[in-house]
Amino acid sequence: MRHSWIATMGLLAALQTGCGMAKAGAEAPRAPSMSAQGGDTMAAASFESPAGKKTDSDERLANAAADAPAPPPPPPPGATTPAQQTQQPRKDTTEQAPRDSSKIVYTATITMAVYQVQPNLAAVERIAKEEGGYLSIRNDSRITVRVPRARFEAALAQIEKIGDVLHRDVTAEDVTDQYLDLEIRIKNARAMQTRLKQLLEKAAVKEAIEIEKELARVTQDLELLEGKITLLKDKIAYSTITVAFEGRGATLPGASKVRLPFPWLSQLGLVNLLQLREERAP
Repeated sequence: MRHSWIATMGLLAALQTGCGMAKAGAEAPRAPSMSAQGGDTMAAASFESPAGKKTDSDERLANAAADAPAPPPPPPPGATTPAQQTQQPRKDTTEQAPRDSSKIVYTATITMAVYQVQPNLAAVERIAKEEGGYLSIRNDSRITVRVPRARFEAALAQIEKIGDVLHRDVTAEDVTDQYLDLEIRIKNARAMQTRLKQLLEKAAVKEAIEIEKELARVTQDLELLEGKITLLKDKIAYSTITVAFEGRGATLPGASKVRLPFPWLSQLGLVNLLQLREERAP
């Protein structure tokens, strides 16, 4: 009896298990076939995803976009892009640098007609001193003054108001090349002088005599060069103005000789007024 009950229970359990498996097989979806239509279905299923869910391909695209470098900012208005810079022609680097305008010597020579020479000579000297200059040369009818280069034009304009300008010559000499040449020669002479002094300290008696002779020559050349550049600096710093005066009553060289009919006409100054030369009676 006991054995029959156990067998009955086992049979019921087997039946329930079989029914459950059959029901699960009926509810399971059919596997797609390997036909062409089934291939399209699998491709569509691999790319389409339910709403709100990300597939593996979406995640890979998002990661690639995050790792990609950010685009460069747009250039400011008026700026050139690298491509435009490469297309622009290069500037010629061999262009000469502009000359230094401070290496210019100004000189003026003026001839003026005045009634009285001596007072006007003093007036030219006074104008030069007022402009910060000084007297260089002065004689009976000619004067040379030096004024600072910055006051050259102002002093010249004041001097020309003294009388009538008969002749005017103003020159501007560029001495840049001469100035640079002197600087280079002075630099080389100083280097040679230093080198000879060093050799003289280590030389023997016989060699020292020759070195001293060469050192004396180099020192003399150096002093001459330094004197030249000092003079050139003075010419650059102070401009030169030379004024020559001529009296208004002076007799002209080409005036003809005349004989005055009455001697008392010469006492009135008629000869000077007419700018004639009187012919004396024999």
